[in-house]
Amino acid sequence: MNKLIFIILMVLTCMGAYSQKDPEARKILDKVSARSRADYPIQVSFEYIYEDLMDKRTTTQTGTLIIEKSKFRLSVGEAVVYCDGITVWNHLTSAQEVYISDAEDGGATNDFFITDPSELFTFYQEGFKYRITGEFDLNGQTYTEIDIFPEDLDKNYHTVKLLVNKKNNNIYSAQAYGKQGVNHTVILTDYKKKVITEGKTFVFDPAEHPGLEIVDTRF
Repeated sequence: MNKLIFIILMVLTCMGAYSQKDPEARKILDKVSARSRADYPIQVSFEYIYEDLMDKRTTTQTGTLIIEKSKFRLSVGEAVVYCDGITVWNHLTSAQEVYISDAEDGGATNDFFITDPSELFTFYQEGFKYRITGEFDLNGQTYTEIDIFPEDLDKNYHTVKLLVNKKNNNIYSAQAYGKQGVNHTVILTDYKKKVITEGKTFVFDPAEHPGLEIVDTRF
């Protein structure tokens, strides 16, 4: 009986630690966010890994992302996604189709940075708990590992794991672990700050793509 009580107390203690917002983790996350804001517009190159544990299927793609506050342009595979902060254009180049939606619709989805990559550096600020889980060296650099948990239990993922470079506060990788065995990983391979952008950087112009099928999902 004493052993059972001890185990229950240990579980309750772990659950309490799991649910807290670690102030040290918050300090690091705030530094990441502050640096990204100071560096806007940012251009990052990345490797994206999609893993389906149920189907035992893994795909890897490379891409680029330009972010300026709520605006972004994401290029990965055969898709280029433009967002000017109000409207999102998802251009499927091989299919000669573009899907148009409201930017605010992205916030209602459950896939974190996959549907709204502009939140990569700031998503933790509302609706999440977080804790530092360790530090380790990789390729000559020291990284802090931070686990982030959504307070909304209806999210498709249960944990986001960030690796943050301890020296420069850059994100090295972000992994979203799905409840249905579908995981998303983004590894940043290059980071450029203060890149030159213009209005059309974040806006898709159908006139430049004759024969394009336009699917407007806005209501």
